Amino acid sequence: MLLLSSAAPMASSAVSFSLHDRTVAPHAALPYNVTTETYYSQPIPLKAGHMIFTLPSLTPLTMPPGVVALTGFFGDIVDEQHRPVPLSSVYDHHWIAVNSIHRNEICSQALDYVFGIGAESRWNPITFPSGYGYVVNNSEVKWAANIHLLRTEGLAGDNLLRAAKECNECYYAAGKGELCTPEQNGTFLCCAEGDSAGVASCPTREDNLPPERVYYLRYRVSYTRELRAITPVHVSVATAPDCALFYEVLRQSEEHPFHVAHMEFVAETNTTVLLAIGHLHVGGVNISMLVNDVRVCTSYPRYGRQQGVAGDELGYLVQMSQCVNESTGPVHWKEGDRIRIESWYDASPHDPRLLYSDGTHLNVMGYMYLAYTRASPPPSLAAGVTQRVDMMAPMDLKQSVVRGTRVWTRVPATQDLRGVGS
Repeated sequence: MLLLSSAAPMASSAVSFSLHDRTVAPHAALPYNVTTETYYSQPIPLKAGHMIFTLPSLTPLTMPPGVVALTGFFGDIVDEQHRPVPLSSVYDHHWIAVNSIHRNEICSQALDYVFGIGAESRWNPITFPSGYGYVVNNSEVKWAANIHLLRTEGLAGDNLLRAAKECNECYYAAGKGELCTPEQNGTFLCCAEGDSAGVASCPTREDNLPPERVYYLRYRVSYTRELRAITPVHVSVATAPDCALFYEVLRQSEEHPFHVAHMEFVAETNTTVLLAIGHLHVGGVNISMLVNDVRVCTSYPRYGRQQGVAGDELGYLVQMSQCVNESTGPVHWKEGDRIRIESWYDASPHDPRLLYSDGTHLNVMGYMYLAYTRASPPPSLAAGVTQRVDMMAPMDLKQSVVRGTRVWTRVPATQDLRGVGS
């Protein structure tokens, strides 16, 4: 077991957001109004090869004040004309929104985000089913973001597609910062963790670099104050393998190309799953939910087919299907049901969906985002067994091997959570 310190100081600066527009409209089917607000960050300059990995403590998000039901969230990156930026120019590794009281009831030791998206963000806004929302008193809650972007233009090397892959997957390279050592290969310490100033960089060529460019972070939040019309939902993220933050997939043979990671848990109370969406990285095949060994939900990726077109970038994972939503109807868990999450990656040397493939993928994720209602608080939460990860603060990472796969998990601070977040 290896502890990787993520709390060491690194160059960083604050990212702030301001309101750009607000609209109010009646819900399409139910008798309540929905307000939608769009926010933009200050200009963020990025040179070729540069990366940002914002600290939540320096990336506060503005949310509507008072008690509201959040009904949707979306986040992405745009240029000076507010046009979406292709992943082949700036890779959106992840864009997550956290708050100071949220609890992940399934993988409490992994991460506690409320809304999360990645490279698939343009096609995967979070929208809860009609009549449901995440109810929160924002007068008592702080919100923040962890945003990880990499500008992969102007990279060094004879194979620019390989260079982009290794930049996006946090490979070790000289010059990526003091904390990026060969031992941290594939970890966020080789991806500018804590460096929102854009100082850390993937290796770039020595001349004819593209110029520095300005980008903006954008998010959109939808909500209602008409709480009588809303049923509150809970949000958790189940991550494979075994609640890992991320893991590595090593090259397999052409005859047996797939790598499968899984996690299992037992439903502690009767639960109605209203929304389920997978999050995978490039190389992902699918991620599924099984209930008592019966597959009930599979989220599939879509890979882009057009060179440099935002939202359809050739060789990039650009969308994940929703396997439970308002159109499919809910999935029900009974107390005592065995829930299994399976994350599949193609680790063959020649993945035809990708522009460059050598089989190995570092810093991959297998997440299933879940919104649900439940009959009662999980007993483990009420008993204070659950450990909390403070997503507002830097955390140490623990490296271990789970069923032959190297994984990284967060090291949480143990807290008594009895009665919190129930």
